[in-house]
Amino acid sequence: MTRRLPVVVSTNYKGGVGKTTTSRVLSQAMAAEDSFNKGKPVLVIDLDPQGNTSRRWQLMQTLTDGSRIPKAHPALADEKVNYSSVCDLWLELLGEGPSLAPVPYVTSNPMIHVVPPHEFLMGEAMHIEKASRPKLGMIMRNWLRDVGAAEGERLADRYCCAIIDTQPSKTTLIDAALMAATHCYIPFIPEPQSVDGVYSIISYIHSLSAQRGKDVPLEMLGLLPNMVQNTRLHNMHLKELRSHATFGRYVMPVKMNRRIAYSETDDWRNLPESVTELDGTQIEWEARKWCRHIMQAVQADVMEKANA
Repeated sequence: MTRRLPVVVSTNYKGGVGKTTTSRVLSQAMAAEDSFNKGKPVLVIDLDPQGNTSRRWQLMQTLTDGSRIPKAHPALADEKVNYSSVCDLWLELLGEGPSLAPVPYVTSNPMIHVVPPHEFLMGEAMHIEKASRPKLGMIMRNWLRDVGAAEGERLADRYCCAIIDTQPSKTTLIDAALMAATHCYIPFIPEPQSVDGVYSIISYIHSLSAQRGKDVPLEMLGLLPNMVQNTRLHNMHLKELRSHATFGRYVMPVKMNRRIAYSETDDWRNLPESVTELDGTQIEWEARKWCRHIMQAVQADVMEKANA
């Protein structure tokens, strides 16, 4: 059976719940886990127009009008457009010329490659005519599934996993990510607004899954309690959610607490780059525990499908 690239999406309609932080920590953990990556880099796709993931890796430049585009790509120095973004997939659909396969950027960590966003083109994609919206996801899905890829150009042969970071609102771009994904997880803060939003996005994901076809089901990895504090409010909402008759089974048996080290390692100037490098600390143990939970679930699912 031809290997398919696992595609993990971090999603939640609410902002500030840790989609970008958790996807970064996960990519860094995967890049450091030889038993998972087998020597292949992690592909990170930044599907948030703000480009915070890409900015973390110094891959964005700001134009005079304040908009952000990717910086020049070393491999595209001789091209008329010397940068690449995830929007290259949709150029034809957006009336911007022939579509292209994005060219990932190698970061300061050679085991992490990033495909950055293009703020203006993402704005165009979010306002594309209704009839064309499903095409965004199908095009991304075909790219990540290596549909039509030539020998030696398959993403599944070059990368161990793809991680997609999404924006904090319900848009066509989130739909595209979920259409292309093989797995998804939902980070949330155990507080009223965040927990309420969890119910709606799980329902939406199940609804969207029915439209994807049955060849590769979208696997729900679960709800990740994030920025957790030992307070009455957080403890109460976690207890209620875990005991919920329908949604309790989705809550992961791991969590990420509110810790300054996550913000400190998000600054590219700080060392170490990743919390998983803080050997012997509580935060290193915590981060590795939840990342290994994800990696084991993805590996088990990939093995199950390969043996089916």
